[in-house]
Amino acid sequence: MCNFNYKNLKTMNPKNQINIFVVEDNKLFSHALKTDIENSFPNKGLKIFSFETGETFMNKFREEKPEVVILDYHLNGKYSDAADGIQVLDWIKKVNPETNVIILTSDDHCDIALKSFKHGAFDYVVKTETKFRKINYALFNLFKVMEAKTDATRYKILLTGLSLCIALLVGGIIAIQIFEPSLLK
Repeated sequence: MCNFNYKNLKTMNPKNQINIFVVEDNKLFSHALKTDIENSFPNKGLKIFSFETGETFMNKFREEKPEVVILDYHLNGKYSDAADGIQVLDWIKKVNPETNVIILTSDDHCDIALKSFKHGAFDYVVKTETKFRKINYALFNLFKVMEAKTDATRYKILLTGLSLCIALLVGGIIAIQIFEPSLLK
């Protein structure tokens, strides 16, 4: 059995809070999941919202644009034409392709997993007795990917700045050679 040390992930400062939306029609499961995630990542700066239907989720999604959505594959809407998990996933990716989606389902079918990934899911978790552990592992991996992207962006900016400084220095030396060559002697 593997033990993952979730507490070693970089601590987020309050400005970099991570919003997680849980879209799950089972209130008890949703509450238990929220509590488990908060306990597993106490220093991560997470704010977790829960929604029972895809429709209520979509209204809040437009305002918040969360970094992570944990989405039930089988949503029982209040209406006969309610959106299912894949329809909601497609909508999420259309509105904000940067949002990472973890699909949750009680179905352990390869075709559903493949369909989820094809539509842009980050991960796929089957609701078994180890579901919370699997979700936390998926979040752990996702947070590592998010940190790597942030670090890559930071290094890219640093490298661009360094390149600009070198270009200015070389340009200055060339300008001195052209206009005041006696200064370099």
